[in-house]
Amino acid sequence: MKIRKLTALLLSLLMMLSLTAMVSAQEGGLSEPGVLPIWTGSEPYVLKVLIAPTDKVTDHDDNAYTKWIEEACNVDLQFEYLPVTDAGQKLNIMVTTGEKLPDIVVMGLDVATSYAYGEAGAFLNLRDYYDRGLAVNVDKAVAEFPTWNLLSNITNHDGSVYGIPKIQVSLSNETKYKMWINKTWLDNLGLDMPTTTDEFYNMLVAFRDQDANGNGDPNDELPMLGSNSWGGNPVKYLTNAFIHEGDNDMWMLKDGKVTASYLQDEWFDAVDYLKKLVDEKLLMPEAFTYTRPDIVAVAANEKNLVGAIPDSSLGFFGGEGTPEYEARLRYWPADPLVGPKGVQTVAYNQSATNCQWFVTKYCEQPELAFRVGDFQFSEEGFLLGRFGIEGEHWMRVEDYLKDNNVEVKASYESMGFEPVYLFSDGNKHIKEVFGTPQNINWFDAMPYFSGNVENEGAYISKMEDGTVIDSNTYHTIRQVTASGVYQKCKPGPDTYCPNLNFTPDEIEEISEARAN
Repeated sequence: MKIRKLTALLLSLLMMLSLTAMVSAQEGGLSEPGVLPIWTGSEPYVLKVLIAPTDKVTDHDDNAYTKWIEEACNVDLQFEYLPVTDAGQKLNIMVTTGEKLPDIVVMGLDVATSYAYGEAGAFLNLRDYYDRGLAVNVDKAVAEFPTWNLLSNITNHDGSVYGIPKIQVSLSNETKYKMWINKTWLDNLGLDMPTTTDEFYNMLVAFRDQDANGNGDPNDELPMLGSNSWGGNPVKYLTNAFIHEGDNDMWMLKDGKVTASYLQDEWFDAVDYLKKLVDEKLLMPEAFTYTRPDIVAVAANEKNLVGAIPDSSLGFFGGEGTPEYEARLRYWPADPLVGPKGVQTVAYNQSATNCQWFVTKYCEQPELAFRVGDFQFSEEGFLLGRFGIEGEHWMRVEDYLKDNNVEVKASYESMGFEPVYLFSDGNKHIKEVFGTPQNINWFDAMPYFSGNVENEGAYISKMEDGTVIDSNTYHTIRQVTASGVYQKCKPGPDTYCPNLNFTPDEIEEISEARAN
């Protein structure tokens, strides 16, 4: 009997020692903040990741981006997959039914949805980790770009934060409502590019009445079209010559308070101007219902029927070497118009973070999972996650120029940026992989930070054979050049209203107001 008791006691002691060793190993397995690898154990720590598959990623396991994380952080990422279709709906069902989730969920979610999943108990509130300085890369980015609202954009009304952010800063997308004018028509009629609302109106009248396309028929011209596509709404471009009108709910600041553009007298002046254009058949009614394919069908052909088209770019017309691209080259960007009271602004929408990387309540090493997400929030993560491997899918300009006798310019030279990165050279030395099936990265499904990478992008302005590449023959150069001009007209901090995050009750009230 004594032997049995002694044996049982020894076994209990061994089990306690074993458990103590496991706990000690987990508690002692993390490096100091900012020190790699994050996990200091002798073997990589397994983190299970839930992600939606895509045909643009052939393999998440044998993947350059995955290996970059695993090798730097000393972790083993093991993937589980949501369905290809309705991934968001499936995640919602898993959360609401209390189904056990993997350690990490990788999916772009807005602040309200991530908050709801946190309140449901599925996602952990990461506020404490942020407050303790564990988000080394996020903190660095916030300090470098304090006006970008990187963390405040994903912070809830009660101060909770449920995700690691992601942001791709695009100067072009921030000022997407551009106006493209048919320069062939301007030349035919001896007109200059309009700079004011009055000049714009007079130009459209001339387009309507003076056989602008020169085919002998003065009745087949469509002075201005538009569409319901990205940046295709003519209202946004024109209204900003009267009053700032942003995207979505058209919030703005006035006298330090949040209001809306459609509550201002100047907004109604803009409505009168727009009505005048429609009444006089200068702005076609189809502008509010057309899609981009409709625009292509009417404007991207040899008939040359359309005078002005609002859109973020005309890339949807077609690529180089096609008849549609030749039609695209007719159009040049107009600057933001100056209105009757001297207003000249744009429908600016600041690049903003959303939540991309979530730690679930089932994760046994939540701090590790959090820090692995923060590790990716860097320009290095963006370059690999968006473009690919350095030297294969993108190059630094200084390295490219060592072996290539070309000239380069910064895409956003007008904004003061220097040419640092080259992402394309006609597949001569740089192979572009974005949007193609590959195992280089996760096709944008990562919590990366673009910083100024795209702003410091470059293009080859003079080839080795002396061929000059400029806005006369390349429409994309016109787009980025115009974006620089539009950026200089963006509303100031006393007018622009950044993202607003609401309580659940406020969200419900807003939804009801929209429905009614």
